[in-house]
Amino acid sequence: MKKTILSLIMLSFFFVALAQKSEIKNAKNNYALYEVGMQTKSPMNKQLEVLDLAKKSADAAITNDKSKDDAELWAYRALIYSSIAVTDTVNKANASSSFVTAQESITKAKQLDVSKENAKTIESAEKNLAIMMQNKGVAAFNQKDFKEAYKSFKFISDIMPTDSLFSLYAAIAANSAQMYDEAAKYYEKTIEINPKNPGLYHELATVYLNKTDTTSALKVIEEGRAKHPEFLTLIYDELNIYLNRGQAAKQIMKIENAINKDPKNKTLLFVAGIAYSANSQKDKAEESYKKALEIDPNYTDAIYNLAVIYIDRGNNYINEANKLPNNKSSEAKYNELKKKFDAELANALPLLEKARELSPKDTSTLTTLREVYVKLNKLDKAAEVKKVLDGL
Repeated sequence: MKKTILSLIMLSFFFVALAQKSEIKNAKNNYALYEVGMQTKSPMNKQLEVLDLAKKSADAAITNDKSKDDAELWAYRALIYSSIAVTDTVNKANASSSFVTAQESITKAKQLDVSKENAKTIESAEKNLAIMMQNKGVAAFNQKDFKEAYKSFKFISDIMPTDSLFSLYAAIAANSAQMYDEAAKYYEKTIEINPKNPGLYHELATVYLNKTDTTSALKVIEEGRAKHPEFLTLIYDELNIYLNRGQAAKQIMKIENAINKDPKNKTLLFVAGIAYSANSQKDKAEESYKKALEIDPNYTDAIYNLAVIYIDRGNNYINEANKLPNNKSSEAKYNELKKKFDAELANALPLLEKARELSPKDTSTLTTLREVYVKLNKLDKAAEVKKVLDGL
């Protein structure tokens, strides 16, 4: 009789264990049916019905002592609840509560899955949550709720640490919300993942400048320039910092030292021209632009800036002429200055025409060219350029 009772008890345990294994199997099978429904584009309510069956099986299995610590069970429970969260676009309360349950299940699954056998299932659950948070983040950003957008993109970036896109989104949202510490953190993370994008160094430097931390900004700019020496924006950023500090001469010295090491670098010569102009050394600026054009005669930026040097010089002459007394004794001096003005504009004109030829839709070039045509009384050509500008 005792043997019979013992056998019945063992048989009872066997059926309980089998029942719990069956619940896990049911959860997996119903989830597989959900995936089929996704592929065949079955209605949302049908997909949710199948997921609800999977959810009930998973919830039943975690209440049993023999299966409550099964890593596969928790991984699938996370996947099931995350799928409900991303699928149910009607019942927001159900989606939100499922999101939370999925997060809790992911945490538990990771604790139990020491061998990482269920890593792909857990990753799929995390991706589902990321999809939901992406939609939420984009909607918040479009509504200019940048703090909420930051929270969503941060969530995705933290669970997908090697994805530079969402760390960048988190940085942009934080910056838009004027959360500069958070913006700096996620720009730094993005650079770590994707150091080949030179624009990221500019954005991070701008964040530090918004924090009035020019020391950190200069450090980032120097790191960026070392990796991307031809990226002009970083050179301008550095120059502007020194100009704002009243230290143009310091920056000029750095540029000159760089040119001595690389005298055929047209970019350095061009930036030197900008620095000299900002420091009121127009003759040196003219010389630098000309040297850059000797290396690359079609260097549009240098062509345009050299033209501006001539225009500024000409404007100085005409401004001086206009200050003269309006009498007979000033006539000779006025004519002399006017002649110099015309000569400088004549120097600028072919440069602007070439710049237009190289960049026919550049509005700065077209606007400046039109003004020179007007000042030189070439009104037909001025009208033609205005027509082009109006059409852009």
